[in-house]
Amino acid sequence: MPSTASANQTPQSTPSRRAVPLRRRILLSAITVLLFFGSIELLLRLSGFRANLNVERMAFTFPIDDYNKSAPQPFLVRDDTLFWRPRAGVMDHNSHGFYGPEFNVEKQPGVFRIVCLGDSCTHFGPDSYPDMLRVYLDEMAPGQFEVINAGVIGYTSFQGRRLLESEVLNWSPDLVTVYFGWNDHWLARGRQDKNQNAETSAVVDALRELRVVQLTAFALGGVTSDDRNVMRVEPDDYRQNLARICQECESRDVAVWYFTAPHAFDLGIPPYLTQSGEVADAGSLVPLHQSYNQIVREVANACGAPLVDLASEMDGMNKQQLFIDDHIHLSQGGKLYVTKRIIQMLESTGTLADDPNIQ
Repeated sequence: MPSTASANQTPQSTPSRRAVPLRRRILLSAITVLLFFGSIELLLRLSGFRANLNVERMAFTFPIDDYNKSAPQPFLVRDDTLFWRPRAGVMDHNSHGFYGPEFNVEKQPGVFRIVCLGDSCTHFGPDSYPDMLRVYLDEMAPGQFEVINAGVIGYTSFQGRRLLESEVLNWSPDLVTVYFGWNDHWLARGRQDKNQNAETSAVVDALRELRVVQLTAFALGGVTSDDRNVMRVEPDDYRQNLARICQECESRDVAVWYFTAPHAFDLGIPPYLTQSGEVADAGSLVPLHQSYNQIVREVANACGAPLVDLASEMDGMNKQQLFIDDHIHLSQGGKLYVTKRIIQMLESTGTLADDPNIQ
């Protein structure tokens, strides 16, 4: 007869026999899931599917990465505050990441510092209007003026306001010029600027690159890949951004001048603007742009700031000589005109001695 101790013993091998198949089942299930989603990922990539989930959705005609590939040299990097900015030391951008010569954050005594805020109409050369202005002032009043080009390709007034608040005011400018509008009224590609969150991480970036994740988010409404019914900066927000720039400058005793953004669409509207989704239809573009320029005029008037109404002034001029083929960006002649207008304004305010050669 078996002993009581022997009868009460439970087999020790049973948990082990059950645990091994369970681990195998978990492993097989994991492999099956990975193969399933891996196959979907491969098919989605082969089909060319892509729906951006991150800040690249806020890029201009090209997403940041695609634009870098198209540029002579990759020069845009992500920025938590500004969404993107030029890379320091690349393609004639200084150590601060702005196009033009080096400058010290601390302004030299006796120097009148001018900072030009804007988008690509301000940003790039060769011979941007801030470049032209710098050359003229260096020749006419050596050591008395400093011109900093703080224009960045693709920027809206929202980004310009953030740049002013986070960096420009720390440079102790005496004058800030403001030239925005185009990117503000381009249609948003996902979120509007004010709702965009540029903060990211390597893990999040990697997940966002997975087409399976993009497809899932798209199906759940997390991506509005084809929702282009709102502008990057709506009219009311445009007004608020411009007004905020004025308020911030006034609080630091900094002069601010507003520019309206001229165009040459009476010579034709480039097809790429509708093809790339910047506007819904070409017929609405001119009235839309005019409405944003009108906001600039109203804000300048409301805050008592000088206005350089380039749009109205150039309407009566030969636009073929003032614009390049996209009828948005200025030619050398157009940039020279803007430079002359700034010089005239400096003279009219007594900041610069009159030059009889400027007409």
